[in-house]
Amino acid sequence: MHNLLSCEFVKLKRKKIFPFALLAAFVFPVLGSALIVGRSSTDFADMMSFAREESGFLLLMPLLVILASNLFFSEQDNDTLKNLLCIPVSKSRLVLVKLLVLLIFSGVFQIVGFAVSTGIAVLYHIPLISLPLQFALTVAIGLLLWAAALPCIVLVIWFNKSYIFSVIIVFFYTLLNYAMRLSDAILMQPLGFNAGTLMPIPMIFRWLYQFNIPAGEIQTAFYNRFSPYFASTSVCFSVLLIEAAACVILMIGIYRRREI
Repeated sequence: MHNLLSCEFVKLKRKKIFPFALLAAFVFPVLGSALIVGRSSTDFADMMSFAREESGFLLLMPLLVILASNLFFSEQDNDTLKNLLCIPVSKSRLVLVKLLVLLIFSGVFQIVGFAVSTGIAVLYHIPLISLPLQFALTVAIGLLLWAAALPCIVLVIWFNKSYIFSVIIVFFYTLLNYAMRLSDAILMQPLGFNAGTLMPIPMIFRWLYQFNIPAGEIQTAFYNRFSPYFASTSVCFSVLLIEAAACVILMIGIYRRREI
């Protein structure tokens, strides 16, 4: 497993998109800091919220799907799947290793954003309030957004089309989830069989927002109105990980049936 993991990372590093994907981890932390630092109400939680949520929802999840398409199409493009199966390496193990690479990338992406925001906060003498909590939330979001990207990756593997097609899928998937995150009709529903519970990004937002400290009348009013619909940590992780397990099983089934 270790050798397979190393090989997948080497293959990914050769892709031109990989360094750009890592550099993207700096975009929202720097942009958010530029917008936030200097305000009278600036605090570390604001900086981390911007870097963690906007960077994760708008950049990390699409990048995971695009990187997944590179990983899953590499053997097909280079006609090397036959060689791997002769070693022998099972298709199930190949799928799991590729997903593990994406999970590691997701965690590293979020930790880099955390480190950049923390460094800027230290530079501008902003108190690092609740640093362990902010780090834990950052790592957790890395895991949850990896799970949130899996349904889209299932579609990419299922259709087995070009990279352009994968980009189209991820664009609409990201747009749909982000729009749901902003919809009161989706978010403010009891936990159950509904879009606010089953769609990954709305569920993550229902869990994550309870850790925000509202500032101002508008945020406080929304927080109080939204608080009855918060999802607990156990519920959020249970829903996302169960869905992730179902997606992994589907991927393995689809990949096994793929012709060599």
